[in-house]
Amino acid sequence: ETMNWKNLEGASIADNPCWGGPEPHRHDLQYLLRVLGGSRSKLNSTEHITEDPISASSYAALMDRVISRLIIYNDDNYIAIHKPADLRMDGPHRATVHKLLLYLYPPPSMLHKTTDQDTAANEMSCQRRHEHLLESIAPLTNTSDLKDDPFRTVHQLDYATSGVLLMGKHRKAAGAACISFQERRAKKTYVAVVTANGNSNELPFGKDFFESMPILPESSLKPWAAGSLEKQYRKKRRRDTDGKGTFNGYMPEHAIFAKWRGYMIKKKKAGGVDANKRDGKLDASSKNGKQPNQDDVMSQLIQSTTQHLTPQAIDELLSIGPSWKKVKTHCDNSAKDDICSWPSTVQRMTMEYNQSTAAAAAATTEDEKTTNQPDNKAKANNDETKQPESSTSALPPLFRIQNEECDSFYICASIGEVGDGRFDVLVDPSAALPSTQPNTPSALPEMKPSLTRCTVLWRGYVHDATASSSAKEEGRVPVAKVVLSPWTGRRHQLRVHLSRVAGCPILGDVAYTGTNDRGAVGSRMCLHAKELVIPLIGGQAHTFTAKDPFVIDNDSIQIDNFC
Repeated sequence: ETMNWKNLEGASIADNPCWGGPEPHRHDLQYLLRVLGGSRSKLNSTEHITEDPISASSYAALMDRVISRLIIYNDDNYIAIHKPADLRMDGPHRATVHKLLLYLYPPPSMLHKTTDQDTAANEMSCQRRHEHLLESIAPLTNTSDLKDDPFRTVHQLDYATSGVLLMGKHRKAAGAACISFQERRAKKTYVAVVTANGNSNELPFGKDFFESMPILPESSLKPWAAGSLEKQYRKKRRRDTDGKGTFNGYMPEHAIFAKWRGYMIKKKKAGGVDANKRDGKLDASSKNGKQPNQDDVMSQLIQSTTQHLTPQAIDELLSIGPSWKKVKTHCDNSAKDDICSWPSTVQRMTMEYNQSTAAAAAATTEDEKTTNQPDNKAKANNDETKQPESSTSALPPLFRIQNEECDSFYICASIGEVGDGRFDVLVDPSAALPSTQPNTPSALPEMKPSLTRCTVLWRGYVHDATASSSAKEEGRVPVAKVVLSPWTGRRHQLRVHLSRVAGCPILGDVAYTGTNDRGAVGSRMCLHAKELVIPLIGGQAHTFTAKDPFVIDNDSIQIDNFC
């Protein structure tokens, strides 16, 4: 018997992955499994990947090779994988990280058609399992499509980026990892191969590049290391969004609904009497001459919105259960006016409550500033010795730090996402090199402070058979291998910092080189997440490392497209 590796059609978006090639039938999950499970002797070619039927007897050995190449770490809480380049996280694509993991570790709901008599040694069992998994996985687009999907996204890697990717296996595990990322306690290290901008034959990051940089004291990085700049940015963002963003005390719609539901259940148990009035809680602060606290605000909002509901409508909403998602679905399908309008009512309650909470927090902060303000004489003395906070955080776009490695430097430039379907991100025009950022809008989007450390490991050339001799001498492309440590985690941060501020884009990065040609390697973008250090459940830090695909060999560099 042989495995039937048939092409499965489904919703997909056209890609040209480095592990597949331009042919559409080489973009699907089964071809990716062949690539990962093949005994490859060549690094940069798919020509040796046979499309002949695979023997069922060799299926187990093939899966073992896939797992050994892909899986870095696996326990009951987390799985860390070596993500291949040119593979999306999820979505309507023929091959994704999500689909690959579901194939290797299918949940029970995907195995319901297999029988107890089937065994791994049985060829028909292997074939049925393989075909069933491919057919079951093909229409899936995200982790919410299956109730027992074991994988939860913790962080993202770009489609073209390879390397360490961590996934949680349950809500608690994923939550702990997400908090580590949000609090900037996760440390990432990348390796990349960069090239010179335009048709320059000079090696990237040469002597002139470093000599032109200012050298700053180590104390210049303190606001970034302490996280104070990030806190300032988030505080400003909350202020600018006028309470629409998240902040301490913020409550989403489902939490507001839960408050309403709890209030109504207590009221019903009290025989229709307002539970807060019965307990003497409502407006207690107002009677004392104080501003209403947020419990009072919530009670008043509930009363004002509930009076438009009939008792029958209240009973109907309570009977659905505590799930806000189910309540919204029920309301969307209802023909009753007071029921179908309930989600918009809760949305309005949420907005009013959070605006009130944000205003109360701002008033409290202002009172504290007034109370703690020093006398004028002390303030004057302090102003003479203390520099404004902004001056401690103002850094040049490119700089070095005293006593650090001679080949290390920093890139500091705010970046922002334009939206409206635009793929690339913008860098602060004052930090961008001329001509590297075309079509900059007159009104900039929200710009996020961003800092990257870069260390040059090696400089040399790679051969490009497609390069014209007028552009690249003898088809040689000048490149450098670098180690990148992002101090902040913005979308496309490393790519835009290297291309538009340092002037040396990542080899193969078509988004930020202004060309549709991936360059010397002819296939992949040369950015790789090599290491992730992150505290997980229990607070213990874990280190995950993926094999480096850019191997320096004397005066050349080998680039593995399938790593």
